[in-house]
Amino acid sequence: MRGFSLKYVIKRFISAVFTLWIALTINFLLPRCMGGDPAEYLASQSAMGSLEYAELMKQQFGLDKSIFEQYILYLKELLHGNLGVSYMNFPTPVKDIILEAIPWTLLIVITSILISFALAWFLGTLSALKKGSFFDNAVVGTSFYIQSIPYFWVGMLIVMAFGYYLEWFPMGHAQDAAVTGGFLAQAGDIAYHAFLPVLSMVIVSLAGRMIMMRSNILQVFSEDYIVLAQAKGLKKGKILTKYALRNALLPSFTGLMLSLGQAVGGAIATELVFSYPGIGLTTMNAILSHDYPLIQGCFAIIAVSVVTLNFLADLIYPLIDPRVSLS
Repeated sequence: MRGFSLKYVIKRFISAVFTLWIALTINFLLPRCMGGDPAEYLASQSAMGSLEYAELMKQQFGLDKSIFEQYILYLKELLHGNLGVSYMNFPTPVKDIILEAIPWTLLIVITSILISFALAWFLGTLSALKKGSFFDNAVVGTSFYIQSIPYFWVGMLIVMAFGYYLEWFPMGHAQDAAVTGGFLAQAGDIAYHAFLPVLSMVIVSLAGRMIMMRSNILQVFSEDYIVLAQAKGLKKGKILTKYALRNALLPSFTGLMLSLGQAVGGAIATELVFSYPGIGLTTMNAILSHDYPLIQGCFAIIAVSVVTLNFLADLIYPLIDPRVSLS
């Protein structure tokens, strides 16, 4: 492949591994900087809430060891793919809890990302082509307004409007346990519950992505080769599809890859507002419960996903943009 360099790939891989190590180290330290003692918290939640029971919990979970010993053990277990056992759901492995939550998160987050980017590319392009028109002014003005609104407010408005007052959609959860029937009935119920969370995330994320696409289109149309194509008398539609659109989409590609990497992390605000049982809500509950292994497991999955997708974006970008070389 032209411009391909194994040295570049190795360099990017080493950089990704180093970044991941830093992220995992911070992941280990952050829960321990929150204050509070998980063993004492567990003891207080138990009928045997005594100091002796708290000490027993510390020994059982290895919290009586030094920070350095805990860190080495943490890295060693990660290398073996072991995320530990949840304190609050003992003896359930963290891996099982995460595997149960991730599908729900990926369903709403990836769906919202793909819909948001598709709409952003379409509306941003149309707005740029109609620069200065009523449509352009309305789209840009609405986008800036939406960007200034906190997500929680948007989410609560959607819940109140479509869930509480109109009663068109459920106000929370991922599915109805009482639903009977085959695969189509189950899938329909899941989509029915996911509609409002997806709608809220699309509304909030669409504005910024659309403004970026509009700016990209306008910038590309100011380039010399586009001006030359216009001077030759080529139709605007042909210039857009053959020359401008691909180059305008390139900056959005990195954003799309990073968004997909962050999809595993879920949307904590969304999952809290809609009581959606994804990885975001699981992480929040783990933080409130001082569940170190579950906190570390959730953030480890997020870190690995973001770093991996970023690494792949660095390798794929030159394939879609010949001007960028892997040398």
